[in-house]
Amino acid sequence: MIQYRFPITGLKQSTNKIYAGQHWGKRQKFKDSVLDYVAGFCRPVQAPRSYPVEISYRFLFRSRAIDTLNTAYLAKTIEDSFRAVGILEDDDPKHVARTVLEVVAADKKKNSKAVSNSGRQTDEKNEDYVEITIKEI
Repeated sequence: MIQYRFPITGLKQSTNKIYAGQHWGKRQKFKDSVLDYVAGFCRPVQAPRSYPVEISYRFLFRSRAIDTLNTAYLAKTIEDSFRAVGILEDDDPKHVARTVLEVVAADKKKNSKAVSNSGRQTDEKNEDYVEITIKEI
């Protein structure tokens, strides 16, 4: 099992933006931002030993939560980024058989600090996070 956890406060976008006709250039800029986050926070790169896998995304919102299915846009860009940095060989059904989306509206915290997977210390106060688990099935 592989696990990653990183802040998404600066990446919080809903699938509704696509339906609202967001320009392709803005979508590309968002995708590039997610790739930068994944490349920075998902260290060391760990790849599954066998496929297919199940990827579970647990979104923890301390700010206003996004509806569960509206997190699919962010989950999709994270999965694409996993492929780009070498965590996943591919994101087709032979490699990723199941995706689970969960949303938790968490309480706001007071002055707590966390250390990310990359070793960077982040202020966790009022941060939104995603916890990702990749399991071989």
